[in-house]
Amino acid sequence: MKMRLVNKEEYRFIEEFVYEIFQNTNYSDGSAEKALVREIRKKHYYIPELDLIVEKEGAIIGHFILSKLPISNKFENEILMLSPVSVAINHQRQGVGKYMLQEGIKLAAKMGYKGIIVEGDNRYYQRFGFRTSTEFGIYASKKNLPPSEENMMAMELCENGLSNISGEVDYSIYNALRH
Repeated sequence: MKMRLVNKEEYRFIEEFVYEIFQNTNYSDGSAEKALVREIRKKHYYIPELDLIVEKEGAIIGHFILSKLPISNKFENEILMLSPVSVAINHQRQGVGKYMLQEGIKLAAKMGYKGIIVEGDNRYYQRFGFRTSTEFGIYASKKNLPPSEENMMAMELCENGLSNISGEVDYSIYNALRH
């Protein structure tokens, strides 16, 4: 497995890749995640160096994006949103997601970001050091609440990275994430 940046020529393929993977979940039809990838790339929150894929034997088997995320309209140059994270169906539960997240977290820390926010399965993301975001004083907006408080998680990328950062995560900056 190796990780690399997505090329512009691969944008459409990646959107379809993400769509297909989320279409096979019991909580999405894939259209919101596909739209989110496209929308992130058009906004000033996009960081091309953190739009990454994992390949195995020349085939793309995973993709994720870390993008800037304002917390209460501040901190957008310090905090990242991890979303979406996609692993090819025939490569799931084989360490691809673990590899992507570990490498992505290291890269984001090296780039000087203070923390990452993710909404997802708390049991999965806890393995990487994510904790419920409310422990850091970071809350979901009432406009787009997660299924439960435990699903909104945060992780510090450096010692006390989130100690001076608190507020509300409002995903409605993305049309694709408006509930």
